[in-house]
Amino acid sequence: MQRSKVVTGDDILNGLLDRHESPRERVRDITQRIDYNRVGGPAEQDSLHRVLRDAERAGGVRLEADRLERFTGEIARVRLTNADALYRFLNRSPSADIAVATRQRIESACPEISREPFFEAILIEASAAWTINRRVLDLRPTDSDDLIEVFRLTHGIIHWAERDIDHRTFSRRTVGDSKALERHEGRVAALLRRWNPTTSDLETREVLQAHGIVRRAHPLFLRGPIRVVSDSMRLEGSGVPFVGLPWSTIRSATLHSPIDYTIIIENPTSFWRYCMEIEGQYLALLSDGFPARDVLAGIVHMVHAAQPAPLFHWGDIDAGGIKIAKHLEDACGVPLRLHEMTPELAVKWGTPLKSRTGLERLVDHGGKIGSLAQWLQSSDGQALEQEQLNPRPPPT
Repeated sequence: MQRSKVVTGDDILNGLLDRHESPRERVRDITQRIDYNRVGGPAEQDSLHRVLRDAERAGGVRLEADRLERFTGEIARVRLTNADALYRFLNRSPSADIAVATRQRIESACPEISREPFFEAILIEASAAWTINRRVLDLRPTDSDDLIEVFRLTHGIIHWAERDIDHRTFSRRTVGDSKALERHEGRVAALLRRWNPTTSDLETREVLQAHGIVRRAHPLFLRGPIRVVSDSMRLEGSGVPFVGLPWSTIRSATLHSPIDYTIIIENPTSFWRYCMEIEGQYLALLSDGFPARDVLAGIVHMVHAAQPAPLFHWGDIDAGGIKIAKHLEDACGVPLRLHEMTPELAVKWGTPLKSRTGLERLVDHGGKIGSLAQWLQSSDGQALEQEQLNPRPPPT
Protein backbone atom coordinates (compact mmCIF):
# COMPACT_ATOMS: atom_id res chain seq x y z
CA MET A 1 0.00 0.00 0.00
CA GLN A 2 1.33 3.45 -0.94
CA ARG A 3 2.35 5.53 2.07
CA SER A 4 0.89 8.99 2.61
CA LYS A 5 3.17 11.91 1.80
CA VAL A 6 5.08 13.24 4.80
CA VAL A 7 3.78 16.70 5.76
CA THR A 8 6.41 19.44 6.13
CA GLY A 9 6.30 22.89 7.63
CA ASP A 10 6.35 24.47 4.16
CA ASP A 11 3.33 22.33 3.19
CA ILE A 12 1.33 23.65 6.14
CA LEU A 13 2.33 27.29 5.59
CA ASN A 14 1.63 27.19 1.84
CA GLY A 15 -1.70 25.52 2.58
CA LEU A 16 -2.67 28.46 4.79
CA LEU A 17 -1.91 30.90 1.97
CA ASP A 18 -3.78 28.73 -0.56
CA ARG A 19 -6.87 29.01 1.63
CA HIS A 20 -6.26 32.73 2.09
CA GLU A 21 -6.37 33.13 -1.70
CA SER A 22 -9.56 31.11 -2.03
CA PRO A 23 -12.67 33.15 -2.96
CA ARG A 24 -14.82 31.45 -0.32
CA GLU A 25 -16.20 33.74 2.34
CA ARG A 26 -14.53 33.05 5.70
CA VAL A 27 -16.28 33.43 9.05
CA ARG A 28 -13.28 32.27 11.10
CA ASP A 29 -9.53 32.70 11.03
CA ILE A 30 -7.57 30.34 8.84
CA THR A 31 -6.06 27.56 10.94
CA GLN A 32 -4.55 24.15 10.29
CA ARG A 33 -4.38 21.30 12.79
CA ILE A 34 -1.22 19.20 12.70
CA ASP A 35 -1.61 15.46 12.24
CA TYR A 36 1.57 14.03 13.71
CA ASN A 37 0.78 10.66 12.15
CA ARG A 38 1.76 12.28 8.85
CA VAL A 39 4.80 14.18 10.07
CA GLY A 40 7.28 11.29 10.16
CA GLY A 41 9.96 10.48 12.70
CA PRO A 42 11.79 12.67 15.24
CA ALA A 43 14.02 14.32 12.63
CA GLU A 44 11.03 15.30 10.43
CA GLN A 45 9.17 16.56 13.51
CA ASP A 46 12.13 18.73 14.59
CA SER A 47 12.36 20.18 11.06
CA LEU A 48 8.63 20.96 11.00
CA HIS A 49 8.78 22.70 14.41
CA ARG A 50 11.82 24.74 13.35
CA VAL A 51 10.12 26.02 10.18
CA LEU A 52 6.86 26.86 11.97
CA ARG A 53 8.61 28.70 14.82
CA ASP A 54 10.68 30.71 12.32
CA ALA A 55 7.42 31.67 10.56
CA GLU A 56 5.94 32.73 13.92
CA ARG A 57 8.96 34.90 14.68
CA ALA A 58 8.56 36.47 11.23
CA GLY A 59 5.03 37.51 12.25
CA GLY A 60 3.08 35.41 9.74
CA VAL A 61 1.47 32.81 12.02
CA ARG A 62 0.71 31.99 15.63
CA LEU A 63 1.37 28.50 17.00
CA GLU A 64 -1.19 27.13 19.43
CA ALA A 65 -1.10 24.14 21.76
CA ASP A 66 -3.87 22.37 23.64
CA ARG A 67 -3.52 21.49 27.32
CA LEU A 68 -1.82 18.14 26.70
CA GLU A 69 0.49 19.45 23.98
CA ARG A 70 1.90 22.03 26.40
CA PHE A 71 3.64 19.18 28.21
CA THR A 72 4.68 17.16 25.12
CA GLY A 73 6.03 20.08 23.09
CA GLU A 74 3.72 19.32 20.18
CA ILE A 75 1.84 22.03 18.30
CA ALA A 76 -1.94 21.60 18.04
CA ARG A 77 -2.63 24.10 15.28
CA VAL A 78 -1.15 26.91 13.21
CA ARG A 79 -3.14 30.14 12.80
CA LEU A 80 -2.57 32.62 9.96
CA THR A 81 -2.16 36.10 11.44
CA ASN A 82 -0.44 38.17 8.71
CA ALA A 83 -0.58 36.96 5.12
CA ASP A 84 1.88 39.59 3.82
CA ALA A 85 4.47 38.57 6.39
CA LEU A 86 4.01 34.89 5.50
CA TYR A 87 4.37 35.65 1.76
CA ARG A 88 7.70 37.35 2.54
CA PHE A 89 8.85 34.49 4.78
CA LEU A 90 8.13 31.86 2.10
CA ASN A 91 9.49 34.09 -0.68
CA ARG A 92 6.17 33.53 -2.42
CA SER A 93 4.25 36.02 -4.52
CA PRO A 94 0.48 36.36 -4.09
CA SER A 95 -1.46 34.47 -6.74
CA ALA A 96 -3.00 37.73 -8.00
CA ASP A 97 0.46 39.15 -8.74
CA ILE A 98 1.52 35.92 -10.47
CA ALA A 99 -1.67 35.93 -12.55
CA VAL A 100 -1.03 39.47 -13.77
CA ALA A 101 2.57 38.69 -14.68
CA THR A 102 1.58 35.49 -16.48
CA ARG A 103 -1.12 37.22 -18.49
CA GLN A 104 1.32 39.94 -19.54
CA ARG A 105 3.87 37.31 -20.59
CA ILE A 106 1.31 35.46 -22.73
CA GLU A 107 0.08 38.68 -24.34
CA SER A 108 3.68 39.63 -25.12
CA ALA A 109 4.52 36.17 -26.53
CA CYS A 110 1.54 35.95 -28.90
CA PRO A 111 -0.06 39.40 -29.25
CA GLU A 112 -1.79 38.62 -32.55
CA ILE A 113 -3.59 35.66 -30.94
CA SER A 114 -4.42 37.18 -27.56
CA ARG A 115 -6.09 40.16 -29.26
CA GLU A 116 -8.65 37.94 -31.03
CA PRO A 117 -11.92 38.07 -29.03
CA PHE A 118 -12.14 34.30 -28.49
CA PHE A 119 -8.61 33.96 -27.07
CA GLU A 120 -8.87 37.25 -25.21
CA ALA A 121 -11.93 35.90 -23.36
CA ILE A 122 -10.10 32.67 -22.50
CA LEU A 123 -7.11 34.60 -21.17
CA ILE A 124 -9.34 36.85 -19.05
CA GLU A 125 -10.99 33.78 -17.52
CA ALA A 126 -7.61 32.14 -16.95
CA SER A 127 -6.25 35.22 -15.22
CA ALA A 128 -9.31 35.41 -12.96
CA ALA A 129 -8.94 31.74 -12.02
CA TRP A 130 -5.21 32.05 -11.35
CA THR A 131 -5.91 35.05 -9.13
CA ILE A 132 -7.78 32.75 -6.72
CA ASN A 133 -5.24 29.94 -7.09
CA ARG A 134 -7.28 27.79 -9.48
CA ARG A 135 -6.03 25.90 -12.52
CA VAL A 136 -7.21 26.48 -16.09
CA LEU A 137 -7.08 23.54 -18.50
CA ASP A 138 -5.18 21.90 -15.63
CA LEU A 139 -2.47 24.54 -15.99
CA ARG A 140 -1.10 26.72 -13.22
CA PRO A 141 0.05 30.31 -13.78
CA THR A 142 3.63 29.02 -13.73
CA ASP A 143 2.76 26.93 -16.82
CA SER A 144 2.59 29.93 -19.14
CA ASP A 145 4.76 28.28 -21.82
CA ASP A 146 2.26 25.43 -22.06
CA LEU A 147 -0.71 27.79 -22.45
CA ILE A 148 1.16 29.72 -25.14
CA GLU A 149 1.61 26.45 -27.05
CA VAL A 150 -2.06 25.56 -26.56
CA PHE A 151 -3.11 28.99 -27.86
CA ARG A 152 -0.87 28.71 -30.93
CA LEU A 153 -2.02 25.19 -31.75
CA THR A 154 -5.70 26.04 -31.31
CA HIS A 155 -5.37 29.27 -33.29
CA GLY A 156 -3.64 27.37 -36.09
CA ILE A 157 -6.41 24.77 -36.23
CA ILE A 158 -9.21 27.35 -36.18
CA HIS A 159 -7.64 29.14 -39.13
CA TRP A 160 -6.60 25.98 -41.01
CA ALA A 161 -8.28 26.21 -44.41
CA GLU A 162 -6.25 23.64 -46.35
CA ARG A 163 -6.85 19.90 -46.84
CA ASP A 164 -6.34 17.41 -44.00
CA ILE A 165 -2.87 17.36 -42.48
CA ASP A 166 -1.29 14.76 -40.23
CA HIS A 167 -0.99 15.39 -36.50
CA ARG A 168 2.80 15.76 -36.26
CA THR A 169 3.41 17.76 -39.42
CA PHE A 170 0.86 20.36 -38.29
CA SER A 171 2.38 20.50 -34.81
CA ARG A 172 5.91 20.94 -36.13
CA ARG A 173 4.93 23.67 -38.59
CA THR A 174 2.83 25.53 -36.03
CA VAL A 175 4.97 25.51 -32.86
CA GLY A 176 8.24 23.90 -33.97
CA ASP A 177 7.64 20.70 -31.98
CA SER A 178 6.15 17.64 -33.67
CA LYS A 179 4.91 16.19 -30.36
CA ALA A 180 3.39 19.33 -28.84
CA LEU A 181 -0.13 18.58 -30.07
CA GLU A 182 0.07 15.07 -28.58
CA ARG A 183 0.95 16.57 -25.19
CA HIS A 184 -1.83 19.15 -25.32
CA GLU A 185 -4.51 17.52 -27.48
CA GLY A 186 -7.04 17.34 -24.60
CA ARG A 187 -6.60 21.05 -23.86
CA VAL A 188 -6.72 22.01 -27.53
CA ALA A 189 -9.87 19.93 -28.05
CA ALA A 190 -11.51 21.61 -25.04
CA LEU A 191 -10.96 25.04 -26.63
CA LEU A 192 -12.13 23.81 -30.04
CA ARG A 193 -15.37 22.48 -28.51
CA ARG A 194 -15.97 25.91 -27.04
CA TRP A 195 -15.17 27.65 -30.32
CA ASN A 196 -17.34 25.24 -32.32
CA PRO A 197 -20.23 23.97 -30.12
CA THR A 198 -21.32 21.49 -32.81
CA THR A 199 -18.31 19.37 -31.79
CA SER A 200 -19.07 19.53 -28.06
CA ASP A 201 -20.16 15.87 -27.90
CA LEU A 202 -17.18 14.48 -29.80
CA GLU A 203 -14.16 12.69 -28.37
CA THR A 204 -10.80 14.46 -28.46
CA ARG A 205 -9.49 12.75 -31.60
CA GLU A 206 -12.85 13.25 -33.33
CA VAL A 207 -12.76 16.99 -32.59
CA LEU A 208 -9.32 17.26 -34.18
CA GLN A 209 -10.35 15.19 -37.19
CA ALA A 210 -13.42 17.37 -37.70
CA HIS A 211 -11.04 20.31 -38.05
CA GLY A 212 -8.68 18.56 -40.47
CA ILE A 213 -6.00 17.29 -38.05
CA VAL A 214 -5.61 13.53 -38.51
CA ARG A 215 -3.32 10.90 -37.06
CA ARG A 216 -2.41 9.86 -40.57
CA ALA A 217 -3.25 11.15 -44.01
CA HIS A 218 -5.47 8.21 -44.98
CA PRO A 219 -7.44 7.53 -48.15
CA LEU A 220 -11.12 6.78 -48.53
CA PHE A 221 -11.65 3.02 -48.77
CA LEU A 222 -14.52 2.01 -51.02
CA ARG A 223 -15.95 -0.87 -53.05
CA GLY A 224 -18.00 -0.48 -56.20
CA PRO A 225 -17.91 0.14 -59.95
CA ILE A 226 -15.37 2.95 -59.78
CA ARG A 227 -14.10 4.97 -62.72
CA VAL A 228 -11.26 7.45 -62.30
CA VAL A 229 -9.88 9.45 -65.22
CA SER A 230 -7.29 12.09 -64.37
CA ASP A 231 -3.84 13.26 -65.46
CA SER A 232 -2.21 10.94 -62.92
CA MET A 233 -4.51 7.89 -62.91
CA ARG A 234 -6.88 5.86 -65.06
CA LEU A 235 -8.96 3.28 -63.19
CA GLU A 236 -12.06 1.37 -64.18
CA GLY A 237 -13.14 -1.76 -62.35
CA SER A 238 -15.34 -3.33 -59.72
CA GLY A 239 -13.28 -2.19 -56.75
CA VAL A 240 -13.38 -5.76 -55.38
CA PRO A 241 -12.73 -6.37 -52.60
CA PHE A 242 -12.06 -2.65 -52.10
CA VAL A 243 -9.64 0.13 -53.02
CA GLY A 244 -8.23 3.14 -51.19
CA LEU A 245 -8.17 6.50 -52.97
CA PRO A 246 -6.85 9.89 -51.76
CA TRP A 247 -8.98 13.01 -52.02
CA SER A 248 -7.11 14.26 -55.07
CA THR A 249 -8.24 11.12 -56.92
CA ILE A 250 -11.73 10.91 -55.46
CA ARG A 251 -12.57 14.33 -56.89
CA SER A 252 -12.48 12.86 -60.41
CA ALA A 253 -14.17 9.54 -59.53
CA THR A 254 -17.52 8.45 -60.92
CA LEU A 255 -19.44 5.18 -61.25
CA HIS A 256 -19.27 3.35 -64.57
CA SER A 257 -22.45 1.28 -63.98
CA PRO A 258 -25.64 1.55 -61.90
CA ILE A 259 -25.77 0.29 -58.31
CA ASP A 260 -28.62 -0.89 -56.08
CA TYR A 261 -27.60 1.03 -52.95
CA THR A 262 -24.82 2.89 -51.14
CA ILE A 263 -23.76 1.86 -47.62
CA ILE A 264 -21.43 3.78 -45.30
CA ILE A 265 -19.80 1.54 -42.68
CA GLU A 266 -18.35 2.93 -39.48
CA ASN A 267 -15.62 0.47 -38.47
CA PRO A 268 -12.83 -1.13 -40.56
CA THR A 269 -13.40 -4.78 -39.59
CA SER A 270 -17.08 -4.67 -40.51
CA PHE A 271 -16.25 -2.82 -43.74
CA TRP A 272 -13.67 -5.43 -44.76
CA ARG A 273 -16.03 -8.30 -43.96
CA TYR A 274 -18.92 -6.67 -45.81
CA CYS A 275 -16.84 -6.18 -48.95
CA MET A 276 -15.47 -9.72 -48.83
CA GLU A 277 -18.70 -11.53 -47.99
CA ILE A 278 -21.56 -9.57 -49.59
CA GLU A 279 -22.07 -9.91 -53.32
CA GLY A 280 -24.04 -7.52 -55.53
CA GLN A 281 -23.98 -4.16 -57.24
CA TYR A 282 -23.43 -1.65 -54.46
CA LEU A 283 -21.12 1.12 -53.29
CA ALA A 284 -19.55 0.62 -49.84
CA LEU A 285 -17.66 3.46 -48.11
CA LEU A 286 -15.63 3.33 -44.88
CA SER A 287 -16.06 6.32 -42.55
CA ASP A 288 -13.51 4.90 -40.03
CA GLY A 289 -15.34 6.29 -37.02
CA PHE A 290 -16.01 10.01 -37.13
CA PRO A 291 -14.59 10.83 -40.59
CA ALA A 292 -11.74 13.23 -41.10
CA ARG A 293 -12.50 16.20 -43.37
CA ASP A 294 -10.95 14.71 -46.51
CA VAL A 295 -12.61 11.35 -45.92
CA LEU A 296 -15.95 13.10 -45.38
CA ALA A 297 -15.50 15.13 -48.56
CA GLY A 298 -14.81 11.91 -50.47
CA ILE A 299 -17.88 10.23 -48.98
CA VAL A 300 -20.09 13.17 -49.95
CA HIS A 301 -18.69 13.17 -53.49
CA MET A 302 -19.32 9.44 -53.98
CA VAL A 303 -22.80 9.52 -52.40
CA HIS A 304 -23.80 12.26 -54.84
CA ALA A 305 -22.22 10.34 -57.74
CA ALA A 306 -24.34 7.31 -56.77
CA GLN A 307 -27.68 9.13 -56.70
CA PRO A 308 -30.52 8.18 -56.84
CA ALA A 309 -29.40 4.94 -55.14
CA PRO A 310 -30.71 4.73 -51.54
CA LEU A 311 -28.17 5.54 -48.80
CA PHE A 312 -27.64 3.31 -45.73
CA HIS A 313 -25.39 3.61 -42.69
CA TRP A 314 -24.18 0.72 -40.54
CA GLY A 315 -22.43 1.58 -37.30
CA ASP A 316 -22.35 0.96 -33.57
CA ILE A 317 -25.55 1.29 -31.60
CA ASP A 318 -24.45 3.87 -29.06
CA ALA A 319 -24.24 7.63 -28.66
CA GLY A 320 -21.18 7.86 -30.90
CA GLY A 321 -22.70 5.73 -33.67
CA ILE A 322 -25.86 7.83 -33.76
CA LYS A 323 -23.88 11.08 -33.83
CA ILE A 324 -21.80 9.80 -36.75
CA ALA A 325 -24.96 8.83 -38.66
CA LYS A 326 -26.48 12.29 -38.10
CA HIS A 327 -23.22 13.98 -39.13
CA LEU A 328 -23.06 11.95 -42.35
CA GLU A 329 -26.67 12.67 -43.24
CA ASP A 330 -26.19 16.40 -42.69
CA ALA A 331 -23.00 16.44 -44.77
CA CYS A 332 -24.44 14.41 -47.65
CA GLY A 333 -27.77 16.22 -47.74
CA VAL A 334 -29.40 12.89 -48.59
CA PRO A 335 -31.86 10.93 -46.40
CA LEU A 336 -29.95 8.19 -44.62
CA ARG A 337 -31.39 4.86 -43.48
CA LEU A 338 -29.94 2.97 -40.53
CA HIS A 339 -28.86 -0.59 -41.31
CA GLU A 340 -28.68 -3.27 -38.59
CA MET A 341 -29.11 -0.56 -35.95
CA THR A 342 -32.28 -1.47 -34.07
CA PRO A 343 -33.28 -1.77 -30.40
CA GLU A 344 -34.13 -5.44 -31.00
CA LEU A 345 -30.55 -6.27 -31.99
CA ALA A 346 -29.12 -4.23 -29.11
CA VAL A 347 -31.38 -6.02 -26.59
CA LYS A 348 -30.39 -9.42 -27.97
CA TRP A 349 -26.63 -8.90 -28.26
CA GLY A 350 -25.82 -5.65 -26.48
CA THR A 351 -24.20 -4.49 -23.27
CA PRO A 352 -25.02 -1.66 -20.82
CA LEU A 353 -24.69 1.78 -22.37
CA LYS A 354 -21.59 3.60 -21.07
CA SER A 355 -22.54 7.13 -22.09
CA ARG A 356 -25.67 9.01 -23.14
CA THR A 357 -23.84 12.28 -23.79
CA GLY A 358 -25.30 14.20 -26.72
CA LEU A 359 -28.33 11.96 -27.24
CA GLU A 360 -30.68 14.66 -25.99
CA ARG A 361 -29.77 16.75 -29.05
CA LEU A 362 -30.81 13.98 -31.43
CA VAL A 363 -34.16 12.86 -30.03
CA ASP A 364 -36.01 15.52 -32.02
CA HIS A 365 -34.36 14.45 -35.27
CA GLY A 366 -36.84 12.82 -37.59
CA GLY A 367 -36.84 9.20 -38.67
CA LYS A 368 -34.92 6.26 -37.29
CA ILE A 369 -32.02 8.38 -36.01
CA GLY A 370 -34.29 10.30 -33.67
CA SER A 371 -36.25 7.25 -32.51
CA LEU A 372 -33.08 5.24 -31.84
CA ALA A 373 -31.57 8.16 -29.91
CA GLN A 374 -34.76 8.38 -27.84
CA TRP A 375 -34.59 4.65 -27.06
CA LEU A 376 -30.90 4.84 -26.14
CA GLN A 377 -31.65 7.70 -23.78
CA SER A 378 -34.26 5.62 -21.95
CA SER A 379 -33.55 3.16 -19.14
CA ASP A 380 -33.92 0.31 -21.66
CA GLY A 381 -31.09 1.57 -23.87
CA GLN A 382 -28.32 -0.90 -24.68
CA ALA A 383 -25.12 -0.51 -26.70
CA LEU A 384 -24.02 -2.85 -29.48
CA GLU A 385 -20.72 -2.83 -31.34
CA GLN A 386 -21.31 -3.62 -34.99
CA GLU A 387 -18.52 -6.23 -35.03
CA GLN A 388 -20.87 -8.47 -33.03
CA LEU A 389 -22.99 -8.97 -36.16
CA ASN A 390 -22.26 -10.82 -39.36
CA PRO A 391 -22.62 -8.64 -42.47
CA ARG A 392 -26.00 -8.70 -44.18
CA PRO A 393 -27.18 -6.63 -47.14
CA PRO A 394 -30.04 -4.21 -46.63
CA PRO A 395 -33.47 -5.31 -47.90
CA THR A 396 -33.93 -4.49 -51.55
